[in-house]
Amino acid sequence: MKYPLSKMPKAVFFLLLFSLFFACSDDDSMVTETAEENVIEETTIEDAILQLVNSHRASIGKSALSVNSLAKELAKDHTLYMIDQGAISHDGFGERADQLFAQENASNVGENVAAGYPTAQSVMNAWLNSSGHRQNIEGNFTHIGISAIKNGSGTYYYTQLFLRK
Repeated sequence: MKYPLSKMPKAVFFLLLFSLFFACSDDDSMVTETAEENVIEETTIEDAILQLVNSHRASIGKSALSVNSLAKELAKDHTLYMIDQGAISHDGFGERADQLFAQENASNVGENVAAGYPTAQSVMNAWLNSSGHRQNIEGNFTHIGISAIKNGSGTYYYTQLFLRK
């Protein structure tokens, strides 16, 4: 039986409208969109940290650091480890340094970690206000790997790996 839209019972009309509105909901696509947004956001904050590091280095007459893919991957792995542990640490730094010495022919390696800072500027301010962290940022390095990842609660964890080739 066919009804013109104007003669369709209101309850059926609203039931159809309700079904159309909610039938396209797909939890998997929602997660994918959120994951993509987090990747974009993390990439953006990592890029911002790199710009801030290089801007600071330029202000004191130091050369800019280039991103090193192995250092970036090791920084990411360590950031995920810290998130899993729920605390910042330098656990495993010796192994990361050894990989950079062996695979990248690094002559010097350093590391900064942090958590809880919501922006690139805030984490940079914290690192620059700490003498050990500042030494790494201002150090005799040529390359960097940066990772900034949010945990499940939305708190950023950070790792910077510095190396000289």
